[in-house]
Amino acid sequence: MRINGFAGISLIDFPGRVSSIIYTSPCNFKCPFCHNASLIEKNDNVIQDFFILSEIKKRKNFIDAVVITGGEPTLQDDLEDFLFKIKDIGLKIKLDTNGYLPEKVRKLVNKNLVDYIAMDIKSSKEKYSKACGVNINLKKILETIKIIMTSGIDYNFRTTCVPELVKKEDIGKIGEMIKGAKLYILQQYDNENVYSEEYKKIFPYSEKEIEEFAEIAKKYVEEVRINNLSKVF
Repeated sequence: MRINGFAGISLIDFPGRVSSIIYTSPCNFKCPFCHNASLIEKNDNVIQDFFILSEIKKRKNFIDAVVITGGEPTLQDDLEDFLFKIKDIGLKIKLDTNGYLPEKVRKLVNKNLVDYIAMDIKSSKEKYSKACGVNINLKKILETIKIIMTSGIDYNFRTTCVPELVKKEDIGKIGEMIKGAKLYILQQYDNENVYSEEYKKIFPYSEKEIEEFAEIAKKYVEEVRINNLSKVF
């Protein structure tokens, strides 16, 4: 595992659970609005697996879960082995993913190695590659959406509402992609510390605009939540 960061305790990253967070690199996308830019390429500041597992064991009386995020965790060749070790400690696992490796996600689900999946939905089909910063095969995204929605485990889909990349008309198109989903989270855009210098000049939507997006999304999914409205300028 290429582990590049660790947070001992989080109350917000795994719904309803206290978790530790593990950050991995690299990522197969180059989203211009990414806040973990240091994890897009292979980060050489690696933390050894045994140290992370030791830290998790120390906290097992205070946490009940571990979140694996990135970067893109499914790029890790030894991800399954590492998740087995976390399971052996007796903890739940949440995976954060961009959904571009559906076969990896399917294997993790089939082997009962994940208890919760959060998948980013970058934008509508027409803007997906632009939002990812690379040309992508949208069929892979749609396949992972289907795998997650039929997995029987808890999940959410989430979209960062970046002006230019996600407009009002895109919300309905995204809604069609995830129609019937349990939970869809709209995240306010924060233009600080983003990967692209150009996107630092883009300011977030107003609270009212995000709420309008949520009303559109409610037509397609069971529940809609909004995160980070405190970042409205």
